[in-house]
Order: sequence, then C-alpha cells, then structure tokens
Amino acid sequence: MAGGETVVDSKYANAYERGRLRVIESLIPSGGQEALDVGCGSGLISEMMSERGWAVTAVDLDYGNVQRARPRACSAIQGESASVCRGFEPGQFECSCAFEIIEHVTEVEGDELLQQCRRIAAPDAHMLLSTPNRMSPEGLYGYYYLERIRGHKFNAWDADHEHVYSSVEVLRKLQMAGWQPEKIVGYYYGGVVSLPITSAEVFPLNMLGFNTLILNRAA
Repeated sequence: MAGGETVVDSKYANAYERGRLRVIESLIPSGGQEALDVGCGSGLISEMMSERGWAVTAVDLDYGNVQRARPRACSAIQGESASVCRGFEPGQFECSCAFEIIEHVTEVEGDELLQQCRRIAAPDAHMLLSTPNRMSPEGLYGYYYLERIRGHKFNAWDADHEHVYSSVEVLRKLQMAGWQPEKIVGYYYGGVVSLPITSAEVFPLNMLGFNTLILNRAA
C-alpha cells in the first residue's frame, strides 16, 4: 500500500457493494459537528456523511482519491491515516469511519490507527468500521483449506491485504483500543461458499458475514 489503493465510484456499481453501502448508510449517526473518514477512497461515504449533517475531514494515502473526495467533504488530506490522525487534537471528532482499511496495513499499524481514532474521539463519539471476515464461510474455506492445507495465502481476494481478521479478532482489537461495539452487522457475499442471506444483525449470523460492519461508541 505504498501508494495507496486507487478507488473510483465504479467500484460500487456491483450488487454486493451497493448493498454494503445501504448497510453503511443505515449505521451513520445523525449529524453532529466534526467527522473523520480515514481511507476515504473516492469520498462517496464522506458525501453520505455530509448529507447527514457532518463536517467531514477525508483522509487517504492516494493522491487521486483525495482529489475525488475533496468536493465531497469539508477538507481532504493526503497521507497515511495513523500519521495524519496524530496531528489532530484529542476529542476533536464526534464520529469517525474506517471502512476497508485495517486489512491493508500490518496488525501493529491497524492497532495504532484504532488507538489514534480513539484519542481524537469526543466523549460518546461513534466510530464505524468494516473489514473482511476470516470467520465467514468464504473465509473459513479460504483460510483453513486454501492457506493452512493447500499453502495458498488467503487474502480475501485482494493481493494488497496484509491481514484478514476474524470478526472475533477485530472486536477484541476495538475493545482494547477503547471502543465499545454497539451494533454488529454481517454482510454476506455470494461466493464459492455462501449462505442464502444478504445481511444479519443477530448473533451468531452477524459474526459470520464475509464483511463485518461495526458501529462503536467511545468507551
């Protein structure tokens, strides 16, 4: 991820991504003051947050992403997310987003990003996070069969992924960083191994989606 992942709106054209955006939109809290979108991509989610009344700061490593996000946010900053977050004031943001980013960095870097987001969170601030789930049917097949038995690294169909978390693992990481999960949604992918559902908020199905989406509050 030296140069970041280039994201354009066409990424969200397929049915899976459109459905995931609908779930994300349902989780965005009503607007407050300042919000942060780390790993903002094309800025589509920054725009969704702006429409909810948030003053959004968008951050991305990729220069093109920052340029695409700029008109959709109050400000857009190019840089590595945790490094940029170090420059913000404690308690500055009432809401932050980290969608499809922690799997692109090492576990140590992911831990620091979650901790930095917590440091700059206002009291009772929200954080929304999503990441692929190694504990999904596809993940169990990919990790335990393809990787552990066949020796082919499971990267959740993206060669840029550094570490694919299980839903249990990412929840533990969030709690260690000072976040309290309030709602967990499992979003399902019609892949090699799949279930006949699209999304679930009820345990245990919410822990088994290919994508785990979590609404957190500052603990």
